[in-house]
Amino acid sequence: MFLSLLLSRSFSLSKMTTYDREDFYDSDATQFSESDDDNFEGNFGVDPIDDLDQWIPPLFYLAKGSLQCIQNNKSSLENLCLACWEKGMHPHPFFNGGLCHPCKERLLHTMFSKSADGFHLYCTVCGSRSNACVNCTSSNCIKKYCVNCLNIWTDYSDKLVNNKSNDWICFLCLPEPNLLLQANHDWAQKVLFFHEPLSVYGPRALYWKKQPLRVLSLFDGIGTGLVALRKLGIQVEVYYASEVLTAAATVSRTRLGGVLQHIGSVGEVTERRLEEIAPIHLLIGGSPCNDFSAINRFPKDFYDPRGYSRYFFDFVRVLNLMRKINGQYQHLLWLFENVASMPQHYRDTISRHLDCQPAVIDAKNFSPQLRRRLFWGNIPGLFTVHAEQMTMDGELLTLDKSLMPNSGRSAAQAKIRTLTTNTNSLLQGRTENCKSRKDLASLFPVRFSFQQDELRNADVENDVARHSKKGKRDSTSGINATDKPPRTVADEDDNQQTDVLWLQEIEHVFGLPRHFTDVGNMSRTDRQKLLGHAWSVPVIVSIFSNLKSYTV
Repeated sequence: MFLSLLLSRSFSLSKMTTYDREDFYDSDATQFSESDDDNFEGNFGVDPIDDLDQWIPPLFYLAKGSLQCIQNNKSSLENLCLACWEKGMHPHPFFNGGLCHPCKERLLHTMFSKSADGFHLYCTVCGSRSNACVNCTSSNCIKKYCVNCLNIWTDYSDKLVNNKSNDWICFLCLPEPNLLLQANHDWAQKVLFFHEPLSVYGPRALYWKKQPLRVLSLFDGIGTGLVALRKLGIQVEVYYASEVLTAAATVSRTRLGGVLQHIGSVGEVTERRLEEIAPIHLLIGGSPCNDFSAINRFPKDFYDPRGYSRYFFDFVRVLNLMRKINGQYQHLLWLFENVASMPQHYRDTISRHLDCQPAVIDAKNFSPQLRRRLFWGNIPGLFTVHAEQMTMDGELLTLDKSLMPNSGRSAAQAKIRTLTTNTNSLLQGRTENCKSRKDLASLFPVRFSFQQDELRNADVENDVARHSKKGKRDSTSGINATDKPPRTVADEDDNQQTDVLWLQEIEHVFGLPRHFTDVGNMSRTDRQKLLGHAWSVPVIVSIFSNLKSYTV
């Protein structure tokens, strides 16, 4: 009789798919931007979990019945999902128990999401979110537990939820010996394995030791990976960079130096060379996107040896070799990046070779730029749902924050399009669609007063006088013809001038120090090309932030 009542109760609860939006909501779910980085519309092949915040019903009776069977030695907690109490197919990273596949995907997306107060947004056990949650009060713990799980695993949940106990230490920080829910003693290691495909960690155990990172960066560019690690304060023992562009290598070597060592092109990164620099803890890279991007009207086929897509297979080759060389004595973390506007079959091909699906992250949540990218990898927290970041003063990250101070310049919009190697990307639309000077002026992201324009013209005239014999000059502006940015346009309505971003402002948008690429007398065009190939540093900082738990 009790069993039939239990089954009917669990069935009715499992049908509860609706929830009160006032009590259970998720304002932090990542949404696609209105326009892609390449102004491309279509399916990007990334299927975000739409119900991250959908309330998991309190399966109290089903859970208690399952726990009773475990106490009677009729079942095992490892075979049950700790979130929905169905059959568990994957090990839980934090506790001795299992997870079904949907609940594992949920936990992958939520386990590192944080609120403004620094605590996790979602429950550590089931990965769901509820306003009735309890934080651990340990000074080194930021984890949160929902009332559903507290009802199942404790008999004092009401006391905790009503804030009658302010000194509760969670199941991970202070395990209770008489409780069936036991923390994994090596849960930090299991979090690493939780982000690995079964085909990788299944056949053997993996090992990780807290130590300074040894990094290998393929297609390194100007070293934004190392910039991100330094911003986080993560100690790097050595940073091997593979880069063929002399200008990019010059910038990274000049600005970063120290632990950075260039090792030539990716073709020179052979098995013998990898054995010489092993072990490697972190492998990162983003192969050229020329034939992946939607703006390329005549891309080469994925397997065409004449195209740029072939360099992706160099990353796969190095990844497999490095796993083999590291062996079971050193776990390998890795990250691969490329554009989100690639066709679906390209994305599927990359996912098949890397044996995992990508996370989609838009730089608009971390900077004033719309820059959506796909990231494949096994770094903990890669699939975390990201809320739009704020400044220290609680304000949104808008373009005004990146403009040069005291310059009299103001942003015409909060966010800008993706900045690429093409100077036309500095404009916020297509000029062929403009029917008037007002329409043309609206494409420029910056405005300034006529007084500043007069001062700039005076500086240009002085520059022409000093350098009239050096290089081919434009007869009206004094700027090198090859480096000339789009002209400014007067806005007839507010009597202001419009302009594109200065290079120092572009560097700030990318999260780099101002004048970072001002090396070797490079032209404006060359510097913008380097920045167009670069990663958005705030995005990489967010991805690498969870590595602080695994490094010194």
